[in-house]
Amino acid sequence: MEQSLDFIYDHFRDIEKDDLEYVYRGEVTAHLVMNILELAKTNLAKADDTRKMRSRIYYIMGEGLQNITAHQAVGSNSDDNSAIVVIFKKRHKYIIATGNLMNRSEESALREKLETINHLDADGLKELSRETRTLMGFTPQGGASLGLIEMAKRSGNKLDYLIKPVDEAHSYFYLTTEIDTSGGQATDDGKETYTIQDLIDVHEIFNRNSYTLSFKGDFDQENLLSLLSILKSGMSETKTRIKLYGVMVELLQNIVKHADNKEGYTGWKAGVFYIKEHADRFSLLAGNYVAKEKSAALSARIERIDSMDNTGLSKEYNKILFNFNNDPISTGLGFIDIRRKSGSKIEYSIVDAGGGRDFFMAKVDVMKVD
Repeated sequence: MEQSLDFIYDHFRDIEKDDLEYVYRGEVTAHLVMNILELAKTNLAKADDTRKMRSRIYYIMGEGLQNITAHQAVGSNSDDNSAIVVIFKKRHKYIIATGNLMNRSEESALREKLETINHLDADGLKELSRETRTLMGFTPQGGASLGLIEMAKRSGNKLDYLIKPVDEAHSYFYLTTEIDTSGGQATDDGKETYTIQDLIDVHEIFNRNSYTLSFKGDFDQENLLSLLSILKSGMSETKTRIKLYGVMVELLQNIVKHADNKEGYTGWKAGVFYIKEHADRFSLLAGNYVAKEKSAALSARIERIDSMDNTGLSKEYNKILFNFNNDPISTGLGFIDIRRKSGSKIEYSIVDAGGGRDFFMAKVDVMKVD
């Protein structure tokens, strides 16, 4: 049975300004790493942190993602063992968390390496970094070791990890790194702690619901382009991807252009977006705030568009497109385009978010094609 759309708001309602939550589950390639880092860079540029702190966070993110490519193994046919990437920001804390399948033959060496790193203080990590650079150079093994050392050194925290056996040949490696941007001045210690168990729980939720990507945060044009690039790099060039890409553009543009701010926030369009993969289709799910006085018209617009057949949609689309006096927002041109490109009706829900705002959620299915 399909999950109710209202779960999106349950997941979203605690968001504060500048919060960020990005999760990806699937194959991690060098090209994908580059696109995820571009998304992170865009969001770091908006934060109030110092340039030095932003540079440190970006570096740790890069090393965490590169760690997957260094240790990632193939050989298990289960999607449950796909890699997972979590970038999480809540108030003064950033979390970079990853999980990936690895060869069991490498488990002992990796565990020993991590235990050594976690038992060292700041001076010890600096010394180990120098020794590793000198002795191992820039070989893949040396680079992977150095990356873990630098993550611990630059974050100022231990590397929380768990290695779980999967089968005779493989284990699954979870790793989280926490960065406190408050300089130790935060008074709400513990409230945003993100443990290995949290990472495992997210992984299990994504596996159980077949999610491949989620993004919660500020929706602007740059984030939209980064998310589209991640979709491109995560799928081969097929008719399905082209179709999915077109619907995703329209759905994300709906948030970027038409969303209203949460009460008390300006210049920050909060939204949430998911991609869910089924055997025969993809589901795109999105949510954003909308001023309460707009909700009735929005609902009526979608109901009218959902009632049309393909011929009616084409006529309505052309009518709006060639009437230059029309406002594309009020006419629902984007929603018409979503229906035409997806071939599916728009499932939606609107709930009271308080403060004169509603929260609008939409789901669109895109069937897979040969």
